[in-house]
Amino acid sequence: MSRKSHLQSSKRGSILALMVIVIVLLSVAGIGMLRCGLQARIYAARTLNEIAARTAADAGLIMAIWVLNQNVQATYLANEMPRQTDQSLANSGATFSYEVAMPSGSTTEPVATGGTEEEVDPFNVKLPYTSRYVIKSVGKSGNAEKVLYATVRLKGLFESALLSKGKILLAPNTLITGYNSADPTDTDIDVKIGTLSIGDDQISLSPGTVVEADVFVGVGGDPGEVIRAAGVIAGQTFALTEPIQFPVVTAPALPDSGTVISDEAPPPVMLRPGDSGTYSEINLSSQADIPDVLQIDGGDVVLHLTGDINLGNAAEIIVRNGSSLVLYADGDISTDTSAGFLNENVSPKALRIFATGEDIQTFELKAKSSVFGVVYAPNADIELYPGADLYGAIVGNNISIKSGGTFKYDEALKDVSPDDEGVRFVIEKWWE
Repeated sequence: MSRKSHLQSSKRGSILALMVIVIVLLSVAGIGMLRCGLQARIYAARTLNEIAARTAADAGLIMAIWVLNQNVQATYLANEMPRQTDQSLANSGATFSYEVAMPSGSTTEPVATGGTEEEVDPFNVKLPYTSRYVIKSVGKSGNAEKVLYATVRLKGLFESALLSKGKILLAPNTLITGYNSADPTDTDIDVKIGTLSIGDDQISLSPGTVVEADVFVGVGGDPGEVIRAAGVIAGQTFALTEPIQFPVVTAPALPDSGTVISDEAPPPVMLRPGDSGTYSEINLSSQADIPDVLQIDGGDVVLHLTGDINLGNAAEIIVRNGSSLVLYADGDISTDTSAGFLNENVSPKALRIFATGEDIQTFELKAKSSVFGVVYAPNADIELYPGADLYGAIVGNNISIKSGGTFKYDEALKDVSPDDEGVRFVIEKWWE
């Protein structure tokens, strides 16, 4: 009996020891799982804070650009640059701060060197520092902090030779090239044409056409399908990585004349800066086989046309040398045989045409001189009939160059001022 009791006692002791071991192992496993869960929660919280801090830093960058664009024409002193501290991010515990400054090593005024004037340019681009700022944005969430930097610059409406929402059709033997009127020695000219469309054959190059430019298509588009190139493309073809925005341009407040500019009086009809205003239409034709002429002379003239512009046979709108015309058109533009625009100035900026109608417009434009101008009409179908080599830039809904010739894009059009139409600050480059 004693031996049996001893065996039973040993068995119970073994079971108890095994249970203790199991309990210890389960406790260790449980503690390990709890520790893993805690680490996972800590990691998730840290990651969440890092994401929130990055989002806040992005928001600060966007806010800084928005503030700059609220008053593009503002001139800031060094101690008056836009800034914000610990601004709460909506629906989040994160905050952001930003500050705006001039780029390091830059000057707002040209620096005289050896009788010439230059600007310090560490970014090696062809833009004045009066149109560029640096932004530092700091996002914070919990213990996480994210710092972003960006340079922003003024972007104008004419950074491409031809920019279309839809089609670009080039007649046979058309040449697209570029130059820089601000620096005739410049041989590194950036010329682009493109569409935001991704449909088949939206850009059509007829036989004999040469495009000395890069050609782009809409986001996600296949250049091989969007571009039908019977001609030659000397540059690269690519798809945009983000859509291009088309700023809305509206006519400024002008005196309302309520009249039609027409050929009732013997030609020419003369408009000077004091005649700037809002008119209902322009109707020019011929009298006794003498073509009517509208002359812009004596300085800068601004016209807002609430109706159509009709140029009859051989009628002309002439911008005299030393003068300029800014034309805001709510209606269509039509030109008959041998009619058209003549810009006697060297710069295409001396003739600027903007489509300001609410519906799709039609611009039929004939150029009667080498220097044409710039056209910003993202809601207009544009037909261009070159009479000679043309200098300028065109933005349209659909663009068609109807006769062969040379179209030269002036890279100096990228050099904009805060007073230009439709300019806004955009990100030039960014880093962390």
